[in-house]
Amino acid sequence: MVRLTDMDSGEWLDRWLATKQATPKTLEKYALAVRTLKESLASIEIEEITVAVAERVGKEDPALRSVLSMALAQAVKANLIGSNIAAVKREQRKPQEGSLYYRPNRKAWMAQVTFISPDGRPIKRTRLIKVDRKTKNPPEEAVRALEELKALKTGGGMLKGSSTIEELMNEWLASIRVKGPNQSDGLARATFAQYESLTRRQVIPMLGKIKAKDLTRSRVDRWLRDLESSHYTSPNGKSVDYSANTLRLCRVVLGMALKWAIREGVVARNVARESLPAGGRPQPEKHAMTEEQAAQLIDSSRGTPLGTLWALMIVTGLRRGEALGLRWQDFDGESITVTSQIKLEGGKIARGDLKTDKSRRRIRLPGFLVRDLETHRELQRATTEKNGGVLSELIFTNSKGGPIRPDNLRDRFISACKRAGIASHEDGKPWGVHELRHTAASQLLNDRVPMQIVSRILGHSSITVTLDVYSHLTDQDSELVADSMNNRYDKDTRPEK
Repeated sequence: MVRLTDMDSGEWLDRWLATKQATPKTLEKYALAVRTLKESLASIEIEEITVAVAERVGKEDPALRSVLSMALAQAVKANLIGSNIAAVKREQRKPQEGSLYYRPNRKAWMAQVTFISPDGRPIKRTRLIKVDRKTKNPPEEAVRALEELKALKTGGGMLKGSSTIEELMNEWLASIRVKGPNQSDGLARATFAQYESLTRRQVIPMLGKIKAKDLTRSRVDRWLRDLESSHYTSPNGKSVDYSANTLRLCRVVLGMALKWAIREGVVARNVARESLPAGGRPQPEKHAMTEEQAAQLIDSSRGTPLGTLWALMIVTGLRRGEALGLRWQDFDGESITVTSQIKLEGGKIARGDLKTDKSRRRIRLPGFLVRDLETHRELQRATTEKNGGVLSELIFTNSKGGPIRPDNLRDRFISACKRAGIASHEDGKPWGVHELRHTAASQLLNDRVPMQIVSRILGHSSITVTLDVYSHLTDQDSELVADSMNNRYDKDTRPEK
């Protein structure tokens, strides 16, 4: 073995470069750096390189120190020297110093600071600064936002009795743990985005300047009434009145923030929970296909690429993303197990967690649907082999074998309804994919399936949600009660004793 002491710095750098594997362009850069280093270290033996020498090289060009560090790291690995004195030890950034980074999916710079609360919990404080396009350096507004976050006090002093609703809402949003790519705990990103949007658009503009301790139930009532009588601009530019559901969510979001503020000792009461729910414009009527229409769609679509998808959603009431996220491993020959869903994040397809914990469920399938799925699998396998590809793990795929974008189903479903001879609604609007879920609920309730079972099949978080959403489909229950009472008390119909 050639001893290190037998080499000068230039010989060792040449040896390191000869063993380096990289792209031609990168190797060319390394070679140029080595030539420069050999000139700088011409009179210095490699074991005589000190921290001061490495710092001098770094001042000339940081890239030179990086190459020198890589060369010495290889010597350390070969047990030729004891330590890499050229390595740059990065100073650990303290959480409260904050960070600025660009988020492409939000087209914004994110300012983030992490404080440690008195009980040891990390509390993240964030602020988004929207920009037209990504820039190499963060804009002044983003830098200023970071400094403002860093200036805020930590722990219990972050919110005081004089804190406004705007400050409270920002603190509450910053305290929410959002699910990451490989995290199972936390709030779904889409849900957090909804909370953030409601906070920025509906809560802060009208209540933001009020001190949290001065917010009253009557003021919340007036806020909800003001929203009810106003309107907002939809993405397509139309002026739209607030729906009852949007007003409900506004009240819920404020209520969750106040509940959190009670735990933080900022307010004593949750005046949002004490307020009166606002009305808003009526919710659009939920349409469900008749049994004949559903059968038409299933029969006419059988054998088409998405025919089994429509049948599955009619029978099980799966949400769109849940159905598209099904994998062959979720099908055991008689049942399906819903474990995840396909959704859009930042306009890109992603596999994510289900909407609620109760959404994870196993559903037994009727015999005809099991046969249709097996036929669909054979067709998918034959198509894949013909095209020389690899069989997808997904049950439902696009023409290239990849996942289907949820927002691409609408037009294909409308075409399927037209082929089946199913007319549009009375107002001329076409059927929507989500109405297959309503169809499933309608069928189950009309068959007198207990509400608890319907709730589990649909994957609702509680039976209350099922009652709120589908109570209009249970009108036949009143007929059942009327018939029952008539049989008891109508002297013309009750049996003689």
